Amino acid sequence: MSTKKSIFGTLKDGTTVELYTITNKNNASVSLMTLGGGIQSLNVPDKNGVMGDVVLGFGDPQYYTDPDLGYQGLLVGRYANRIRDAKFTMDGVEYHTPQNQGTWTLHGGGRFSFSIWDVKEVTDNSVTFSFFSPDMQDGFPGNFTLTVKYTLTDENVLRLEYTVLSDKKTVANPTNHTYFNLSCDGEKTVEDHLLQINADYFTETDDSQLPTGELGEVKSTMMDFTEMHRIGDRIDEPFRAIIDGIGYDNNYCLYNKEIGKMSQAAILADETTGRKMEVWTDLPGVQLYCGGWLKKDSNPGKKDSPVTFRRGVALETQFYPDSVNHPNFPFKYVNANEEFKTVTEFRFSVM
Repeated sequence: MSTKKSIFGTLKDGTTVELYTITNKNNASVSLMTLGGGIQSLNVPDKNGVMGDVVLGFGDPQYYTDPDLGYQGLLVGRYANRIRDAKFTMDGVEYHTPQNQGTWTLHGGGRFSFSIWDVKEVTDNSVTFSFFSPDMQDGFPGNFTLTVKYTLTDENVLRLEYTVLSDKKTVANPTNHTYFNLSCDGEKTVEDHLLQINADYFTETDDSQLPTGELGEVKSTMMDFTEMHRIGDRIDEPFRAIIDGIGYDNNYCLYNKEIGKMSQAAILADETTGRKMEVWTDLPGVQLYCGGWLKKDSNPGKKDSPVTFRRGVALETQFYPDSVNHPNFPFKYVNANEEFKTVTEFRFSVM
């Protein structure tokens, strides 16, 4: 195992973006950048032992700062996904957050994703990033620190350990927004990828894909991934929780609702290369998003792998979207001066 530091590039304002690459005994590797604490590349073997980069992204760090390019590989905080009407009430006090998409808040306003993170620790198999947000920044209470430790194991597991600490009671819903394409083929979308999601329910949404507070059954609908099948099999079927032409951008309610207990959330696989990825989490939800809002052409990317329509699938472990406004959703507040921790693992193997 080894970790090497390099310079990824500079932003338009002259800020330097560093890159830390961890390589394990199998020669699998992950490159992590100080911009957004993000995953810039992730190389794992196929069924023939050939390494390939299974995540979308860019060769120029400046592109990562454009929200229209989809938060590629970036960490998200303070609160991932959507907050209806950009406000929530906690202990009788109403808090107002950024309206950065429509009338609602998306991904906490984006500050965590588009800023430079501090590097707190580097070991042979891990890199730990940290980001501080002062009290009431973007409307959220508490002097708030999010620390994320990435570890790459010799078993080809990428482990993300999130730690939140605040001096006031507050909310947190951190995640990572990597888009995966296990084929490593720049001409292929993820519609031929096989997917299983361990969930019988999803969060019902309105026309803006904001949760209504109700849960819908996946059985006998195009939302059903309880048995593994191709993502593209039903992606364009009309359905109440899907915006026409976009496809999946939905939260699934995982079988195991016990917060803090690790369980398998999903399995993603590519038959051609044999690559398989399991997603494990101790949170109750996972957002399935297949890049339906990305442009169909003309976007940049890494080498011959453009960041375009349905070229990658994100599986974002999380509390349900807008949980702060739905008391019936499973959620855990961050108490003052008490660490809140959560873990996600991406486990790679071959079929």
